Amino acid sequence: MKKLVSIKDINGEEYSFDQSGKKTYLKAWASWCPICLAGLEKLNEMSKNTTEFEVMSIVFPGRYGEKEIKEFKEWFNSLEYKNIKVLIDEEGQLLEIIDIEAYPTSIFINEKGEIEKYYPGQPSKEDIEKELNIKNEITMKNTMETNEKIMRNSQNIKEIYLAGGCFWGVEAYMKKIYGVINAVSGYANGNTENPKYEDVVYRNTGHAETVQVTYDANKINLSTLLKYYFKIIDPTTLNQQGNDRGSQYRTGIYFSNEEDKKIIEEELKELQKIYTQKIVVECEKLKNFFAAEDYHQDYLKKNPNGYCHIDLSKANEIIIDKNRYPKLTEEELRKKLTTEQYNITQNANTEMSFSNEYWNFFKDGIYVDVTTGEPLFSSKDKYNSMCGWPSFTKPITPDVVTYNEDKSFNMVRTEVKSRSGEAHLGHVFEDGPKDKGGLRFCINSASINFIPLSDMENAGYGYLIPLVK
Repeated sequence: MKKLVSIKDINGEEYSFDQSGKKTYLKAWASWCPICLAGLEKLNEMSKNTTEFEVMSIVFPGRYGEKEIKEFKEWFNSLEYKNIKVLIDEEGQLLEIIDIEAYPTSIFINEKGEIEKYYPGQPSKEDIEKELNIKNEITMKNTMETNEKIMRNSQNIKEIYLAGGCFWGVEAYMKKIYGVINAVSGYANGNTENPKYEDVVYRNTGHAETVQVTYDANKINLSTLLKYYFKIIDPTTLNQQGNDRGSQYRTGIYFSNEEDKKIIEEELKELQKIYTQKIVVECEKLKNFFAAEDYHQDYLKKNPNGYCHIDLSKANEIIIDKNRYPKLTEEELRKKLTTEQYNITQNANTEMSFSNEYWNFFKDGIYVDVTTGEPLFSSKDKYNSMCGWPSFTKPITPDVVTYNEDKSFNMVRTEVKSRSGEAHLGHVFEDGPKDKGGLRFCINSASINFIPLSDMENAGYGYLIPLVK
């Protein structure tokens, strides 16, 4: 690519194409060209309203029928187009670099002042942006500005980059997950800068189709987010997801924060326990990320019947991460719990029926482990069993409780304990409502705390609101 040297503008001042640090659209034109004159109004407006790239024009006084320089200046200054920046190439410097066969001619110049391409005609601003690859950069700039604004408003906003095959589906899926603020389709960890889709697909740039996920760590942590990610990928298949094949469709987790690496590696280690085949999901530091073209962003929203290799409904499945609710030490338990709560949760005692806090209580909300705060039951599944203790047809999700055989008091019963805190909750019986599964979870009020629906968001349980409403 050839670089333009400095050229004087219509006021006699030197102008260099690399001085602004921006790309440039340069329009070569002539005062005798009807098409050029018809386009001056449009050029004037574009010059006034464009900040993403430089808009310049260039004429060649005394050449190809153009007025001499003095006459041209007088003529142009008499016009009302005050925003058009005009360069005067009296020596024909540009003509030695490119062959202008017709007016107008559009010339596209990079930040270094190098001419990348040119052709006859006057394209629209949208076409100019495409030729200069401005849309991709604007998308990325807007994304960064959005994320920076979010960062200023909260101290717990984080990001992770997830490659899981075609980014259309991954982006749409991530945006459905509670706690995710934004998802942007793009290309990550490749060998070139500012790749286009065709470059990634056909020119072996090494990029992976990747989604930049920005999330509120107060609402969802990285471990939980990765568990959602694992739901939609085949982690044992290399360079293929669904019907898509190629290295650009590889799976990968790319982090910009070193603290995330340990979490990712631990989650991948746990995932490997499920599979006999080797997990091939990349875990690498983010080398680069470039937002994809605008037509890729929100693709499935714009095209509801468009191709998608994943089941978007999996984003609605609730994941309760026990790591958010760690088990307390003995010292912490004795400090936090009342004597009754301690004896019931730690020694499997039972409170009196009909005289406990929640046996006849039916407000909307959730019930959590009194020791750890781990969510256990929803008011939607609570019913009046008339047994004198809080009764539920099922736990909020199956994995938040564990079961043990209980042979105390010369009976054989099934004890129910909380998963993370290992607190005794009560027992489960098979005399519950038949239309709801037939189970009755008979729970001690002293083992649980009630979080009203109105307080769930502020208390950190907003992601469970759909299970209550």
